[in-house]
Amino acid sequence: MVLILIAGLLLQQPAKADADREIRAIAMDGWNAARALAPKGGAVELLGPVNVRLRELDMFPNMSARYAEVAIRAAVSAAQEERDEMSLLLEHARDLSRQMGINAEPAQWPLPIDELEGELWFEVDRFAEARDAYLRATKLKATPNALIGLARASDRLGDVVAACRAYTSAKSAPGLPAPVALEISLYLLKCR
Repeated sequence: MVLILIAGLLLQQPAKADADREIRAIAMDGWNAARALAPKGGAVELLGPVNVRLRELDMFPNMSARYAEVAIRAAVSAAQEERDEMSLLLEHARDLSRQMGINAEPAQWPLPIDELEGELWFEVDRFAEARDAYLRATKLKATPNALIGLARASDRLGDVVAACRAYTSAKSAPGLPAPVALEISLYLLKCR
């Protein structure tokens, strides 16, 4: 009986790993589709690709899929300049991430909650909120994305010293896209 139970658990592990990979891919596709709406004002007629990804996430009965769904909806709200709706969705995403962190790891896809908040608050020109979110993110894990977001938000708030510090920390990150590396290099000229 114990062997059957162990065998059943072992068989579930690859299925869970496959589901996690699929959720990650769908979350990133949905996030990118939602972020692409921002320059177009989040036009409703352009929501097709986002809605497809949201329907795909609905097929997964787990918290990481729910987190990704809420994150994507928050990005759409940001694109449509719906700050109040976005704020509510971000609160919900934070709650989901917190719940996920109790049993395992906090939410990661499409972005960890603090980076997610930073991105979206920055997009809707709420730079103080973006800076605070990125600062929380860098305290947990100083990813290049969080550091660059912190630098940009700090700069928008007129805090050149904090922007220089964040860009300096980000400049040695491996694999930075060329436009970001150029942005960092140009900004650091102000820091001397």
